[in-house]
Amino acid sequence: MVHPVERHSEPCRPTVAGSEVAGVERVSQWVSDEAAAARFGSPEAIRAALLPEQVEEFDTAYDAALVAAKHTLRLDELHRVLRVWRRMAFLAGQDPEAHRRMLATAAEVERTGHPRPGSVSWDELKAELGL
Repeated sequence: MVHPVERHSEPCRPTVAGSEVAGVERVSQWVSDEAAAARFGSPEAIRAALLPEQVEEFDTAYDAALVAAKHTLRLDELHRVLRVWRRMAFLAGQDPEAHRRMLATAAEVERTGHPRPGSVSWDELKAELGL
């Protein structure tokens, strides 16, 4: 199974809140990032909120991010991994069964390489929305 971090990858950039600082860019926020951060402020809280079938993937991603931080002496990757998994924990808590269906759908698309019937590409959706 593809790791959720790989499915939802974002560029690795140092981030800060507020205005841009030399060499540090702001990363766009997900609408529920603040709520997720408030509810899942630690790796322990994130892990506890995940679906049981996600825990091993979280542990793997978290361990890899810790190793990266040790070798690079930077926390960018660790922050990115925690942000992605905080979002996953938030979504799992909203509707666990819907989250399971989403994970199953993503795994099916990844496994088959084909979109689900009735789905549209990102480019088609953007065009439909006038973006």
